[in-house]
Amino acid sequence: MSTTAQTSHAGHDTAEVVHAQQQMSWPWIIGVGVASIAIFGVATVWSTHILNSTRAEMQPAGPPPIPRQVDQYEVGIVNQRVFALDQRAAQKRLQQMERLRSYGWVDRESGVAHIPIDEAMKMYLADQQKKGNQQK
Repeated sequence: MSTTAQTSHAGHDTAEVVHAQQQMSWPWIIGVGVASIAIFGVATVWSTHILNSTRAEMQPAGPPPIPRQVDQYEVGIVNQRVFALDQRAAQKRLQQMERLRSYGWVDRESGVAHIPIDEAMKMYLADQQKKGNQQK
């Protein structure tokens, strides 16, 4: 196709578009848009009325109270907290590590105490070394 033929074809398409736009009934298009918005508004008001009347029928005394269990960490066996925000495991781990590093009573009446884990391991290794030397 030559350049002249393309230009005349493009000019012909532009003229058709302009002619089609002039023949459009803009008042009709705007009327349809306004009517659609009005129908949507009426439907919204109607559906809201249906929702409110159905809610009033189903709960005449109003919504039920919030259960007492809402603020608890666990309800039954279900953990209700966001895991990333729950610090109980980290706190428990710190308590366990503190117990492993300290002295204290397990059962005072029977004379059972706990000692730091590092000391217990050293004592155990020394005891094992003594037993090994005695057997030789």
